[in-house]
Amino acid sequence: MPKVIHRGYPQVWQTCWKRPRFTLMLDTVDTMHSARQGPSGIARRWVVHLLAGLCLLLSSPEASAVDIKTIQTYAGHMLTPLEFSAALVLWTHESHWNVRAVNGSHHGLCQGRSKYLMTANYKQQVQWCVRYAFNRYGSIALALEHWRRYGWH
Repeated sequence: MPKVIHRGYPQVWQTCWKRPRFTLMLDTVDTMHSARQGPSGIARRWVVHLLAGLCLLLSSPEASAVDIKTIQTYAGHMLTPLEFSAALVLWTHESHWNVRAVNGSHHGLCQGRSKYLMTANYKQQVQWCVRYAFNRYGSIALALEHWRRYGWH
């Protein structure tokens, strides 16, 4: 009879969301043990395994990409406070700070039409978006002003 290791639900979520893995540390399921716990024990096991399955599905490279705070911190170090606040509004609208966002032929953080953004990491995308805004509009604040006036940038 396998040994049952009890781990709580928060650990399953913590393991899943902190660092998605292909293997999660779950309870060793023994049907006899679950049956002894009754219908609620069986239901609880199903919920834990369902959540674990969802974590495995979400553990793709896109799901385990760099979190938003890291990207925003990097952008904040590159920009002045005024430029960063403009980028915050603009890039939140464009992609919600998702470096893998796609909208037709537009890709990445600032939804540029460059195919380079499809494979660029978050640092490269922030740099590309900043250069694009400065080359085309003069600054990110002016790009935001253009977007507010015309609905595109």
